[in-house]
Amino acid sequence: MVVDKKRLEIILSKAPRFPSPRKDLEQYPTSSRVASYLLWTAYLKNDIEGLVVADLGCGTGVLSLGALMMGARDVICVDIDCSALQIAKEWIASHDFSNFEVLCSDVNMVNLRNIDTVIMNPPFGVYRRGMDILFLKKALELASRSVYSIHKFNVESHNLILKIADDQNFDVELLAVDYMEIPQIYEDHVKRVHRFKIALYRFRKRVR
Repeated sequence: MVVDKKRLEIILSKAPRFPSPRKDLEQYPTSSRVASYLLWTAYLKNDIEGLVVADLGCGTGVLSLGALMMGARDVICVDIDCSALQIAKEWIASHDFSNFEVLCSDVNMVNLRNIDTVIMNPPFGVYRRGMDILFLKKALELASRSVYSIHKFNVESHNLILKIADDQNFDVELLAVDYMEIPQIYEDHVKRVHRFKIALYRFRKRVR
């Protein structure tokens, strides 16, 4: 298990890229800095070690590998892009982990049991409006304990997220407002690096 946040960030920075990023799926590399912060926070709050973790929209496996390195008992890697999932599988296995499963599926069709925590970087809903909320609702449905998620930040979406969480019996903690940078990977990107504001959330299921 990795016991140093900086070491975790360095390892995650070596994640394989998407060979042919799909704009409709909003595929882009997850920042290793942001990912390590989210994972380290989840670890400190006892939401990873010894637990079953799901990563929805796992891409090439940044958060999945990170969860395993922070001591998750099992990790379920879910993505609709089977080729990206294969890359994730090979990369995670190269770090000598076998306690993970991969599931190639539309998130709408996912029906998993005994998931303690969901950690994810879902699509932001830029190209397919509402995808971020769809992922969040599914994560809240699956998790018996907590959800950690990254969302594009604005006041309107923040208020909507609070309402959805409350409706599904979760308390919300805004962990941080930060910035993420995406390289110029799609043809309609005019900047070499696109920088935008994000919010990192923790959702904790209420004890009835």
